[in-house]
Amino acid sequence: MDSDASENNSVPLDKTNDELQRSRSPLETVAEEAEGYQPILVTPATEWKSLPLLVEDSSRVLLAPSLQLALRHFFTHCGRDVIEISRSDLMIVLIYVIALETGLIPKGGSLPPCCRPGKHHTTYRSFDRRLVNHFASRLPLDWFGARAGPYRFELELVHESATSSNLSCTLVALSSGDLLIVNLLPFYGQKAGFSVTVPISFHVPAVNGNRLPLCYQNLSGLSVKLKNELFVPFRNHMYSKFVLTISPSLRGLPQELVGRVMEYLDEPARRKLMEVLTMLPAV
Repeated sequence: MDSDASENNSVPLDKTNDELQRSRSPLETVAEEAEGYQPILVTPATEWKSLPLLVEDSSRVLLAPSLQLALRHFFTHCGRDVIEISRSDLMIVLIYVIALETGLIPKGGSLPPCCRPGKHHTTYRSFDRRLVNHFASRLPLDWFGARAGPYRFELELVHESATSSNLSCTLVALSSGDLLIVNLLPFYGQKAGFSVTVPISFHVPAVNGNRLPLCYQNLSGLSVKLKNELFVPFRNHMYSKFVLTISPSLRGLPQELVGRVMEYLDEPARRKLMEVLTMLPAV
């Protein structure tokens, strides 16, 4: 009897494996499913190198999930017909996702509960897939309102150890023929901004609302270029001045490591080092 009962209550192996695979997929919320995000089916034979994580991993066959999510959100909620959407619009969507990957979010954006500072969680420093996917489906559509003028929107870095509450910047992008001139202007802390020029048609060959991967090409070089020349220099500048705990400098070192360094210095050098460590960042 016990044997019969256990057989009646057993679950087919195929069904169990299917549930396991679906539970391991990166689909995290019903909201993402509603936005058109399709989970990647994970199996023991999955080739992880073939799955895109960042924008630079995208191909003409498969976009990074965050870029696909943002693009689907834009096509669904922009309120325009496909023929009214410009290649520059799609370039701004792309730049937005690259900014998310570098640790920026829309200024004033509310962090999801899983990423808010607390006992077990700290605000992210750089790439956090949870935040990237969260804000990818919350692309501010008012950035695309001024059709004739430049694109202009504000982004910010968020960190609970920052000595300033506004690590923000303004991104201004202006179309000139087939070029998009992108400028990143820090709110404060640096007098000069960062600028880069991007060929539009080379990276956005078409506006295709049905086959999203066909909207972009050659993303590897573009993503690295924007990160290296815009977002990473801005992030490093802000972190070095206003987030001392992760600053790549003496003031960012743990106290126990500073103590070990002190042991190798003579008294004049030790005093100079203490002056550096106690110096407040200029605002």
